[in-house]
Amino acid sequence: MFTLKYETRYGDLKNFDMIKQSALLDMIQDVSIKASADAGYGIDVMRGLDKAWLLQGINLFINKPVKPYVAVEISTAVKSVRGVTSERGCYIKQGGEIVAKAVANWFLFDLINIKPARIPAQMMESYARAEFEDTFFTYKKAPLYDIDKAEYEIRISNKEIDTNLHLNNQKGAELLMDALPFDFEFNNVNVLYKRPAYLGDRLRVCVKEIEKGYYVHLQSAESEIYVAGIFEKI
Repeated sequence: MFTLKYETRYGDLKNFDMIKQSALLDMIQDVSIKASADAGYGIDVMRGLDKAWLLQGINLFINKPVKPYVAVEISTAVKSVRGVTSERGCYIKQGGEIVAKAVANWFLFDLINIKPARIPAQMMESYARAEFEDTFFTYKKAPLYDIDKAEYEIRISNKEIDTNLHLNNQKGAELLMDALPFDFEFNNVNVLYKRPAYLGDRLRVCVKEIEKGYYVHLQSAESEIYVAGIFEKI
């Protein structure tokens, strides 16, 4: 597995006892990109190949609140590769104890032909692989709900755009979390990325209360869903 340690920053804190769930997603995104670079496929190399890894969705479960000002260690490896997609698992530890885990479904995208691309055998063989026996590490796609009424509208801004010139994965999840009640302490996250949003896009934030928490999505005026997420306390 590829492992990195992160020191939490003041901006990562939700309160005096835990860091924000969005900060954890930011670390997971970062370690995944750096693991790819360690395998020889950093963003500079991928750009030269006219390819990019895009995230279809991520499941995150937090066993225990992740404490502020205590180093976070994230270990990641590829669980499976098939066709155009790759599942990547992550263990998140503090003090040697697993406090959270995540599984993400990525797909390889051809930037010239604007469509998913089959993962080459050489690339498949380059990534560190690991067995994840826990059934959690089978990616589960978030369900979608029809919601007529929007809570408010947002405009995609400069700080939310990444090197692919569309809404960054972590920023998309963070925009969903912004719609949740501040005191809602959720520990289960399932985010689905349906279509890319670009700088200046105006999207409606729609929220639905569900059995164990909330469902949130960003949609266009034409009701096309861009990003959706389930946030639960379980």
